[in-house]
Amino acid sequence: MTSPTPILVTAPNFRDAGGHATATGRKVRTGLVYRSDGLGEVDATDAATLVRLGIGLVIDLRSATERDREPDRVPAGAELLIADVMGRENDELFGEVFADPDRAGELLGGTAGRELMCEVYRRFVTSEGARVAYRSVFARMANEAAPTVFHCSHGKDRTGWTSAVLLTLLGVPRATVVEDYLASAAHLAEKNRAILEHIAERGFDPAHLAPVFDVHVEYLDTAFAAAEERYGSVEGYVRDGLGVSDPEVARLRERLLTD
Repeated sequence: MTSPTPILVTAPNFRDAGGHATATGRKVRTGLVYRSDGLGEVDATDAATLVRLGIGLVIDLRSATERDREPDRVPAGAELLIADVMGRENDELFGEVFADPDRAGELLGGTAGRELMCEVYRRFVTSEGARVAYRSVFARMANEAAPTVFHCSHGKDRTGWTSAVLLTLLGVPRATVVEDYLASAAHLAEKNRAILEHIAERGFDPAHLAPVFDVHVEYLDTAFAAAEERYGSVEGYVRDGLGVSDPEVARLRERLLTD
C-alpha cells in the first residue's frame, strides 16, 4: 500500500474533511474542517503549515492519559477544546492490551481483536461519556467560524466516527463516507508499520495487535447500526442522543455546504 503525500509529515493522517459531493449535488467546503491523528509530534515546518491553514480550533478527542503522554502542539493563536470520548475506559482497555504480550494474545487472538474494536465503536454511540463529548464537538463546530481540526491518536476511530457523522449530516452518501473512513489505512500505512515493528521487538505478535491499528468497514457499520437501532437514524442520534438542536445542525450545514 502506497502512502499518500501527507499535508503534515509529522501527522500523516491530517487531511481536509471536505471536498465530498452530497447526494443532492452540493459539495462540502474545503479549508474549514480537518481531521487528523495526534498533533503531539508536530515539527516547526508542520506547525507553520497549521498556521498558514488558519487553524483556530483544535478538538482533542483523546483521554487524559494520552494527552499527558503526548500533549498537542497547538498552533499559535488557536484554542484547544478537550472532548474526551472514551475517558478512563480507553486507558484501561488498551493499557491492558499493551501491557503484556500474553495478555494481548488472550484479548485479541483469533477474531477477538475485531470483536473488541466493534464493541469500542458501539460504545461511541451508547456510552454517556462519549455522547457528552460528541455533543460538544458538533455543537462547537456548528458555531465556530475559524478552521477547525479534530483528532485522536491515530485519526481513524474516534476521529473516524466524528467524520462519518459529520459527512452524513451534510448529506454525503454512505459509500463516500465509508471510502473516506477507509482512506486512513493508506495515510497510516508507514506509521503503523513502524509501530508494529517496534511492538514485535517487545515480544508482541503483530497479528494480535493489527486489528487495533487497522480500519475495517465492520467497525464503522457497528457504530452506524447502533445509532440507527437506538435513534432511528444518524440525524436522530445527533438530535436525541447528543442533544444537538436542529438549528445547530442547520448552521453546520450552512457553514460547510456550497453549491
